[in-house]
Amino acid sequence: MIEKTGSPMSSDDLYRMAAMDAKMLQDRILTAAGSAIDVSDGHAPAQALADALLAVVQDYLGQTSNEYDVELFLEVNGRQPEDIASWPVNILAGLILRQTPMADRHAICESAVQIAARRLRSSSGS
Repeated sequence: MIEKTGSPMSSDDLYRMAAMDAKMLQDRILTAAGSAIDVSDGHAPAQALADALLAVVQDYLGQTSNEYDVELFLEVNGRQPEDIASWPVNILAGLILRQTPMADRHAICESAVQIAARRLRSSSGS
């Protein structure tokens, strides 16, 4: 997980680190979902992670912020981009940019992994 360091982080570094986190989370989702998951298109783990992050972050913002933050989050992140792999990266980078506490980001990611793995298992019929 990305942790805040003492020095400012460039936008490129932020997205590079968010991409590494997204990859790690997708690997955890695949491990938790089991070997019966079809990942031949390469998009299933990213799609599952993005969908789960949308739900978990929306809930988190609803509890810790106001409806305007929820609306803004959904406006920025609610639509699937053409490059599905970038979707969870953008959501994770956004959590850092909005200075979400590390403990909260960790809890969000843990919940998202569990939800995404469950959804992948149920969609594969396992």
